[in-house]
Amino acid sequence: MKSRLSIITLLMAVVVTSGCTTNVRTPTNAQNPAPLEPFSKFSSFELKPINTAEDCAKQRGADVALTDVQGQLNWKLGPMVKDWNSKTASGTRKLLIEPICSDVKLVGTAGRILAGALAGSSAIVMKMRYTEADTGKIIAEPVFYQRANAMGAAYSFGGTDRNMAARISELMIAYARNNYDAAVGGPTGSADVVPVSTTKK
Repeated sequence: MKSRLSIITLLMAVVVTSGCTTNVRTPTNAQNPAPLEPFSKFSSFELKPINTAEDCAKQRGADVALTDVQGQLNWKLGPMVKDWNSKTASGTRKLLIEPICSDVKLVGTAGRILAGALAGSSAIVMKMRYTEADTGKIIAEPVFYQRANAMGAAYSFGGTDRNMAARISELMIAYARNNYDAAVGGPTGSADVVPVSTTKK
């Protein structure tokens, strides 16, 4: 009986701690390079939905995280792209803007409350590919990263897990905004995972 109880306890521990590992590939660079040219050189723009077919390594909670990112992009980047399209510009060059899932894991609220830090960290890696429509030339392909530390997420009862999508979306949106008039690049988010502001328009 005692040995059976020990085996059951061990199995439960394995189940609980199996979520500890967060196998998300962290970008090696803290800074994204500048695009080949400012986005204002183009006369029209198209924002595509998130591509999850290319190289998306979906882990636990991925679909929820990606749905949140898509919602943030629709809410904030969508109107920005619409504004760019409303501006008078010479030429017929079109820029395709495609968010691409690279890697994502999200610990849900229930899992975080039940397992706390043992559920592991949440993390997400996204790319944003800017492609000239007519030629297929890649103008920019910045990479973005955000992480919710296991201990911090446990302390906030999953708050930092839930805010992760907003933080990475803001990095993606800021890159688009800041590289419209001048090609300047922008942060990947890998150097500092402290939440960035999500209120800037």
